[in-house]
Amino acid sequence: METEQDRRQTRIDFIRKEITRKLKKNEVSVLEIIMKEGEIFIEELQQKTNLSSDKLEKILEVLELKTKIKVQRELADANWNKRIVYAEEISKIPVKESKKKIDKRKDDFIWDVYSRMPCFLCVYIDRCDNSQTKFNPFICAWLTDWIWHSLDKKNYKNPFTGMEEEFSEDQI
Repeated sequence: METEQDRRQTRIDFIRKEITRKLKKNEVSVLEIIMKEGEIFIEELQQKTNLSSDKLEKILEVLELKTKIKVQRELADANWNKRIVYAEEISKIPVKESKKKIDKRKDDFIWDVYSRMPCFLCVYIDRCDNSQTKFNPFICAWLTDWIWHSLDKKNYKNPFTGMEEEFSEDQI
């Protein structure tokens, strides 16, 4: 019987293989459409490619693993949509650099910098790892939001307050 660790290792091996291989013909054509548009919703992309939703999802997963695109889930008109953004468009966003003085002599200097990181506050931390798609630090909206807040020097509020009661096991 295959253990959870075996399944996890299989998934990690699969991801490593997908990241290092060359893009297939249909992946290149989907990427070209995304590059041309800059950003596009998944429904529009599906219409332009005439691919099944399952096949398109797999292609998008590969392109995201290769950091060619970023897929963002958005709530619009009471429906969840996926906005696909070409990675070069993301890199054009200006990043403000700032120098922060850190007293490395203090034992807790790292805690001063990272104490509000959502991973420390997350109610799903025990499920989070990079081998699965639901709770994954590479695609975590909460972690991304924290990074943007940190770059803008804004306070980050705990997004998990009261969440334990909101979600049941079958919704997660």
